[in-house]
Amino acid sequence: MSTPVSSPVDIKSEVLKSDSIISEQATRLEEECQQLLSDIKRIGEPGEPFVLFGDLFDDDNVQNYYEALVGTLKSAKKRGLIDFKGQMLLKGAHDNVKITILNA
Repeated sequence: MSTPVSSPVDIKSEVLKSDSIISEQATRLEEECQQLLSDIKRIGEPGEPFVLFGDLFDDDNVQNYYEALVGTLKSAKKRGLIDFKGQMLLKGAHDNVKITILNA
């Protein structure tokens, strides 16, 4: 009995596919971060560059747009776009935490 021979993998093609997926994910994340800034301005008080986490989380448009709001918040914070106290925000426990746009 012989073992089946697997077809050779085109490594260059696989790398190009991986690069494309990474590029698409980076583009999507950048779009989400920019949308987040718009949502903070829309939901917050006019002229004030902040929103409370609970108000942001409870907004219908926000709930429908973001697949993972907390992940987007962490990414935007890491990129220096926003700031908030703590590492992570949880609904209920952190509803009154201010999320502030930096360099607004």
